[in-house]
Amino acid sequence: MIKAILLDVDGTLTRDRSTEALDPEAIEAIQETVGKYVIGLVTGNALIVTQALARYIGLPRGSPLIAENGCILEYGGEQYELCEDLGLREVALRLIKIIPGLKPTYQFNYRRFDITLWAPRDPRELVSIVNEELRKIGLAGKVRVSHSGYALHLQPPSSSKAIAVKRLCEVMSIPCSEVAYVGDSDTDVDVMDVVGYGVAVSNAVDELRRRARIVLPRPSGRGVAYFLKYYLPKISPKEHQ
Repeated sequence: MIKAILLDVDGTLTRDRSTEALDPEAIEAIQETVGKYVIGLVTGNALIVTQALARYIGLPRGSPLIAENGCILEYGGEQYELCEDLGLREVALRLIKIIPGLKPTYQFNYRRFDITLWAPRDPRELVSIVNEELRKIGLAGKVRVSHSGYALHLQPPSSSKAIAVKRLCEVMSIPCSEVAYVGDSDTDVDVMDVVGYGVAVSNAVDELRRRARIVLPRPSGRGVAYFLKYYLPKISPKEHQ
């Protein structure tokens, strides 16, 4: 039985993993599924962006939202902060002065725990450069550095979508085994071991496809639409049809 469906955003609800444009087929499928299941968003985006996405996608107010890669949870009008505030915005501003081309993303001022920066560099090279600068200023191992393909993230080591999903299940009073989660990236991998139905779109990273219970035949937003329209009816109880 599936009681809740959680969806990653970038690379999952978008047309592909290289754009921020939402896939219209996915949005249509979500709107057709709302009311049959609880549907929520789990993303690295700032909470204010996640809230706006939920409204325009058509999710009811009070729907589960997990923002900043698991640092903030919102459900039923209540907010829960799940990460320690390490003052990473100040760290980010210091790095901007050191690393040429590094600059704040448009969400910078709206983020508290997971701070995002951008630079026109290869993601792996940028992560390496930032880690080296953090080592020089005595912060090696104290800040998690990653790249989503969209932006560089400076995160508390405790940040985790998986931990946030577990907490959401507690708040909703449902077993995580009754949750389906659809994702595409490295930040979604650990969630596969938490939920009952871990789902990867076809263009997901290799590790996620290996760990997922279901690998969809279509990429990104088209994969989400396929899951909601064709796969979900096969695995959900008739009373939810």
